[in-house]
Amino acid sequence: MKLWCFDLDGTLADTDGDIRLAWKAALVELGLECPDFDRDFVAGPPIEEMARRLFPGRYTDEMGREIRRCFGEHYDNDGFPTTAEYPGVLDRVRSLRAAGDRVVIATNKRYVGAKLIAAKFGWERDFDGIYAGDMYAADPAIGKLRKPELLARILREYGLSGAEAIMVGDTANDFEAAAKNGMESVGVTWGYARPGELEKATRIVRRAEDI
Repeated sequence: MKLWCFDLDGTLADTDGDIRLAWKAALVELGLECPDFDRDFVAGPPIEEMARRLFPGRYTDEMGREIRRCFGEHYDNDGFPTTAEYPGVLDRVRSLRAAGDRVVIATNKRYVGAKLIAAKFGWERDFDGIYAGDMYAADPAIGKLRKPELLARILREYGLSGAEAIMVGDTANDFEAAAKNGMESVGVTWGYARPGELEKATRIVRRAEDI
């Protein structure tokens, strides 16, 4: 492999606590009641996709935009007090780069949040790039990208085929996006996968050193 794409939430770092706090604050601010939030919420999918799951039959595009805006106001300013790197994963990232491979972050997370977390942990020196689905949202020629389209754009940028790259992630969203681009995938067991999701990966690892 010439290029490794790492998911962020649930793969590089345990971000669930801070994400949940910001989501709950946003829902309170917007007056949206979701009694089963703690049961149904999963960190990782795009904000709008998660909102559709939480509010079936009630979701609107306007609701999605407002949740994204309000979530960002809370999440970007809390300092990520509970977010923590998963042990050993960044060591593996560094060893892959030392071997001559390119390594990037490919996330559904908001670009601003991904950059802030990378800055907190000093990841800028460990990755060749950070890519998020909303990083091109202001460009009318590109717009907001789902993960399959994001991976396709990364492959074009590096001039590689899917057979030359691999996706490392923790949920079906990662593995399905990889498959649509002809990429293999690695599913990590320490993330946020629900039952059956990891089986969609090309292979599964239980230790960071096995990536």
